[in-house]
Amino acid sequence: MLLKENILIWRILIIIILYILQGFIQGFKTAIPLFLVSYKASWQQQGTFSWVSYPFSFKILWAPIIDSIYIRRFGRYLTWLIPIQILIGITLIILSFYLESFLINLQIIRLTIIFFFIYFLIASQDIAVDSWSILLFTSSNLQWSSTCQIIGQVIGQFLGCTVLMTFESSNFTNKYIREPLSLSQHPYGLFSLQQFTFFWGIVFIVVSIIISIIFFCKKQSNQENNTNMPKEIQKKLDLFETYLAILKLFKKQCIREFALILLTFGVGFAATDCMTILTLLE
Repeated sequence: MLLKENILIWRILIIIILYILQGFIQGFKTAIPLFLVSYKASWQQQGTFSWVSYPFSFKILWAPIIDSIYIRRFGRYLTWLIPIQILIGITLIILSFYLESFLINLQIIRLTIIFFFIYFLIASQDIAVDSWSILLFTSSNLQWSSTCQIIGQVIGQFLGCTVLMTFESSNFTNKYIREPLSLSQHPYGLFSLQQFTFFWGIVFIVVSIIISIIFFCKKQSNQENNTNMPKEIQKKLDLFETYLAILKLFKKQCIREFALILLTFGVGFAATDCMTILTLLE
């Protein structure tokens, strides 16, 4: 009984960490427009950068690929999860040396392309983590999957946006940290944008390595895929059959109506929701 509880705790911890990484990218993307405002970016430039969010809206297009194509030795989802996160980490490390220059010079197109690529990767990571979390909690309680997602994403968004905007600020750091501690004042915060981005790039890579050691070397990923999955899920799905199943699903009127609602419900307040904060900052 104690062993099962320990295994469950480790699963919860791993999934929460993966969702924290996902939430960090979402929060980091939210912080970039705030930096652009400080460098006098126009509404058109802000609108151009907003395109980076679209991969999350269309991830259903390549989700069957992640679900159907994998290396059986590594497992259905770890096959994609580890390379994706390492690639995100490398991208963030490289971006850290150029991000401030892109912002200062308002190189919006380059900034949008890079973050669109990062968002595409994190949307793919989301597909793998969502599916893997359901798999891990099948034998215990599936509600842990959504609970871990909410906790992890909120913490990640807080770290990627709030922590960055707060402690990168020299005014906040001087007034609320250095002054109470009788430290000398400086024209910079606790860390720079470059240091912050570089650090999280390292975090992505380190987390990927740790997961690889735990689940590849000990072959726990294979045990999860083979022992805890229902028999109907163990079958390797054909890619064509997966897409065909999605098409059949969209033939149902209720699904089409629900999709239409999801695509259009934000039209009435989308501009206000996105532009209010930026307007207040101006």
